[in-house]
Amino acid sequence: MTMGTLILACRTEEDVRRLLHLAKLDEEDLKPVVQSFYLAQDFTREDLKLMEVTPDILNQILEGERVIIRGDKSDPAVLCTDTQTYDIKEAGTSNSLLLLPSVVWPDEAETNDKDDGITIASQEVAGIFHNYLELHLCRPRVQKLRYLMEENLYTGKEYEADNVDVKYTFEDLLNVIQASPKELQTALRELQACCIDGFWRMLDFDYQFSVFNHIVNLVDSNSWPSDGIPLQAVLDTLEDLIPRKILEECFHWYTEPVGRTTPEGYDLYRWNEDKICAFLGEVILRPTGKFNLEEFLYTWQSTVPEGITTNLNQLKVGNLALSSTD
Repeated sequence: MTMGTLILACRTEEDVRRLLHLAKLDEEDLKPVVQSFYLAQDFTREDLKLMEVTPDILNQILEGERVIIRGDKSDPAVLCTDTQTYDIKEAGTSNSLLLLPSVVWPDEAETNDKDDGITIASQEVAGIFHNYLELHLCRPRVQKLRYLMEENLYTGKEYEADNVDVKYTFEDLLNVIQASPKELQTALRELQACCIDGFWRMLDFDYQFSVFNHIVNLVDSNSWPSDGIPLQAVLDTLEDLIPRKILEECFHWYTEPVGRTTPEGYDLYRWNEDKICAFLGEVILRPTGKFNLEEFLYTWQSTVPEGITTNLNQLKVGNLALSSTD
């Protein structure tokens, strides 16, 4: 035992009364139990860090929800709940922060009669800290998600048998992407990634264009109105050519519900004009990277489904930049 431990662990009633006198306090002001702190043998505790959390995060921890610190060795660490991401910053304080395995709170102590004397409870100080971790809400760090998805693009089921390139489950991605599960799901949707056989994949651009064309050609061949496209019929007709999951995802990327159903009760959809025009604009520009503006506008309008009108603002949906060339 250290000298500090001997001194702090052996408080007596006489010690307490002497301290009260020095502090100019009355014994009647004491709580029912006087707690005497003593230092553990190893109170520096390099193996522990204190973290200040918000009430919401504390409630999530108490309710058994998952709270995880994420980041590679080269990444600044973040803390992720099920829905949000927080930067972790170290802060200092001139006060000593004491870590105690247990403590008696005033409302837990039994009231003693004055004749019973002073009750002393010894409490071990397991650690003393002058630094702690703060949390600051931040945006999820999903920049490398696209890079991971582009490592192994999906080009069709006929090429999957010999595909030995790396693939990622959702849990795999959570281990390398600094984002909450909800934020990661949002990022995957924005990249138009699909869960195929349990792995998240982006579609090869040419393959995605092929799927889109199958849907457009089916709509044209059945003369379905552009605001009355039946999802169920599309899936049932094309699932022998395209995996149903991919077909459904691609359908939702370029359509939106209209709030009506078929006589059989199946939902109807219409084309999402801005997304279709942005996608087909990229199809035209991708091979060359540049195009005469007048020629581009003519070609672009001729490629979109009947009834849709193109405009240059739609290219912003696909993050495309366009400038006129001679």
